Amino acid sequence: MPPQKILIIRLSAIGDILLATPLLRALRTAFPAARVDFVVKSAFAEVLRHHPAIDTLHELNPQGGWPELRRLGQHLREMRYDAIFDIHKNFRSRYLTFAAKPQQILRYRKHIFRRWLFVNLKVNLLRQVPPIYRRYLNAARPLGITAPAPAGGRWLELFWRAEDERAADYALLARHWQPHVPLIGLAPGAGYFTKRWPVEYFGELAAALIRQGNHVAILGGTQDVQLGKMIEQKIALPQRTHLLNLVGELSLLGSAAVVKRCRVLVANDSGLMHIAEATGTPLLALFGSTTRELGFFPHLPTSRVVENAALACRPCSHLGHAQCPRRHFRCMRDLAPQEVLIMVQQMLLNNKAEFLSA
Repeated sequence: MPPQKILIIRLSAIGDILLATPLLRALRTAFPAARVDFVVKSAFAEVLRHHPAIDTLHELNPQGGWPELRRLGQHLREMRYDAIFDIHKNFRSRYLTFAAKPQQILRYRKHIFRRWLFVNLKVNLLRQVPPIYRRYLNAARPLGITAPAPAGGRWLELFWRAEDERAADYALLARHWQPHVPLIGLAPGAGYFTKRWPVEYFGELAAALIRQGNHVAILGGTQDVQLGKMIEQKIALPQRTHLLNLVGELSLLGSAAVVKRCRVLVANDSGLMHIAEATGTPLLALFGSTTRELGFFPHLPTSRVVENAALACRPCSHLGHAQCPRRHFRCMRDLAPQEVLIMVQQMLLNNKAEFLSA
């Protein structure tokens, strides 16, 4: 009998949650009459707030500690789920799955030992392992589900409201953006230092793009405010009217609406990188301490990656570090601003050619 009540648990973070949206779409397509719910941390609920495939979005506030976790577990048990997808596989997700007592538990393969071998001994047994979003989808095979066609050519999905569109337009126009002028987005933030292209490089890139007649929007959360200011200081005063520093000014969905308006987004391996994939914005992703085999590379044909592929110490982590373990940080420092600028220029030319031929 097909499941009537399904729950997905992926508590964090922005990118990982977006990578779960193909599974969400597959379940909704296969079981249109079923109830499909999702558990996420409150800090990341905005990613799924308006997703049409979700019936109920359960939010977990980690600040509530054990009482909050136990309360949510009891609530999930009362829901009587037939199947639970634990695609986080940490203590909290395992507890919630155990507390809910579903009829069926489905999990994805993390390949922890292979990952350890690759990161620590550089023994690569991950070449044939599918990317993360595919691993999430594979967890649904016991239910007879195969991967659905991507939505509009995109695997990842993100939904927002007209209010978010208006907030994006207001923020851009208040900073004198002219819609006929190409808008290039820069996302200098990332969760770990070794995932961040040097901020001075972002500043050099922004200055060069502005000199070539583009507007440049800097995007990020409140944790990235200082990075935005540092980039701004790299721009000569007469040119700063073409720099739109929106860091910390918009909600996540407002930022997504700005990303949608960009001709190209240049981003580190971060949530905004995955947002570009979800919106279909051409993406130039900068990868430092992590590599393709770990499963988080962009996948759209309009996306490009810049990395120091010849560096033997990569990957040094599956997540990232607070500093380069070898102190040279060549994985990012060897990616010259001029090299990135040339790739952005090529992407802009390709976009223009595709527009004219459409």
